Amino acid sequence: MDKLDEIFRQRVQQISVEHTRRLLGGKIGIVFYDVTTLYFETAHEDKLRSPGFSKDGKTAETQIVLGLLVSMDGYPLSYSVFNGSQYEGRTMIPIIDDFVQRFELTDFVVVADA
Repeated sequence: MDKLDEIFRQRVQQISVEHTRRLLGGKIGIVFYDVTTLYFETAHEDKLRSPGFSKDGKTAETQIVLGLLVSMDGYPLSYSVFNGSQYEGRTMIPIIDDFVQRFELTDFVVVADA
């Protein structure tokens, strides 16, 4: 997945959304949002990898923050990767806004935890 450039990433998401719409009768009525951190076994920082709050307790390693939208049946719909120091509470709105714009959604419910 790290080899996919932005065009292919969007195409993979388009295929997933179209598939999910077919399975659900053309409508995506509910999406689930979750966010996690993925760490690297290195202290080397770059534009994406940086120290931050680690859900795995790996405070010495660099990490990224991954936000994921899935359908009611668990099909992945969209994801975004953020800098490792990004506060996870500020990741959901950008992903939802992008998802709504790209797939022209008008009526759905987002379920997320605290």
